[in-house]
Amino acid sequence: MTPTASRPLASLVKAKACQSELHRFPLSLLTVSMLLSLAGTSFAQESPIDPSWVQQPRLPDLPPLRTQLQLPDTLRFRVGQSVEHDSNIFRLADRDCRQADTYGVTTLGMKFDKRYSLQRIELDVYAQDYRYQHNTALDFTALNYAAAWRWNLTPKLTGNVMADRREYLDNTTLVQSTGLVNRRTDDANRIDAEYEVGAAWRLLGGVFDRTIKNSAPLIQGSDTKATGAEAGAKYVFRSGDFVAYRYRQGNGEYNGLPVSALTPRNFTDKEHELSFEWLPASSTSVQGRVSHLARNRDDTSANEFSGVVGRVNLSWIITGKTRIDVGVIRELASYESDTLSYYDGERLYISPVWKPTEKTAIRLRLDQGVRHYKGVVGYEGRRDELGQAGVSAEWEPQRFVKLIASLARDKRSSNFAGLDYKANVLGVSALFSF
Repeated sequence: MTPTASRPLASLVKAKACQSELHRFPLSLLTVSMLLSLAGTSFAQESPIDPSWVQQPRLPDLPPLRTQLQLPDTLRFRVGQSVEHDSNIFRLADRDCRQADTYGVTTLGMKFDKRYSLQRIELDVYAQDYRYQHNTALDFTALNYAAAWRWNLTPKLTGNVMADRREYLDNTTLVQSTGLVNRRTDDANRIDAEYEVGAAWRLLGGVFDRTIKNSAPLIQGSDTKATGAEAGAKYVFRSGDFVAYRYRQGNGEYNGLPVSALTPRNFTDKEHELSFEWLPASSTSVQGRVSHLARNRDDTSANEFSGVVGRVNLSWIITGKTRIDVGVIRELASYESDTLSYYDGERLYISPVWKPTEKTAIRLRLDQGVRHYKGVVGYEGRRDELGQAGVSAEWEPQRFVKLIASLARDKRSSNFAGLDYKANVLGVSALFSF
């Protein structure tokens, strides 16, 4: 017998969603938008302590499109407009009344990048205005930014001061099938330092904090706030390859859960991380991060979890016009419904890019994975298979404008009734920079 998951809010919004279905309209040229990000940015939280870890590969990319965004100007501005048509905006089950909608996103932003002696200042600020054709209650304006001060106190002592904010629609598998669309806001701040103690050895240290807020209640990634610190060491080979170890500890709390003995609010994360970068050939690069993460509850031992989390990516420039990235991701993260729990899983992805000319590019993304949900009443034995596929075509007719057309498919298959869904997204966008 197939188990049935509890969806307390779905029945409240299903009727309203079906009523809106009467307002469907034929798909036209403007019922589409940019969705290169759908296939590549809906990754789940890999490390609840500091998921902002990003490792920039030293492997040179393919010759970039001649876009103004890559020119070495100190100050640049950009304006963008995209329109997206989503066949299942609420990610409802196939048997439910699915609702399609179209929305446009207007982007205004500026980017500043300048070096002052040994110091470097980077600032990227942009506003995005979302406007829906039918579900106007979902309209909102997001202000996002990424700021960094790359400081150098001495040639041997360097570091970063960084602040990052992202507000975006999160209608991925991290949101329950409740018929709601969630707006998620991630705020992350970090200060780190690296000290060269010898020809090859570096000492590492840093502090960080991160806040997650959601507009929808009872979602699977609750509001959280965490602060912590890290310390470690790094060994750099003469070739430039490196291996690094960090111990990271963070203390946090769940801010969006009801007060209950079944829902402990405080937690402590401890993580041992090994990261590396290896260039076995001039056209090949391997980057990775593998950690052992343990989350402990401060007020109860229930629903604690620990295990391996991380990502390994292989980049290979096949020809002067073709590059491919393949990788594996190991997930381990908290999961909240009526009580706290967690899930683990694995995902494989492949992402080739082909640039037939200097002004054009074709990008593909395939992502397949599985998640196992554990430790929560009513969800024992739940297993979800996740799949995403996306393709986009880019054309730069002039150096100050880029046009993108994209098509993506998002699906989930679960052994729990009512949790399957499929969604197709078609889009076009234009980006102007000067």
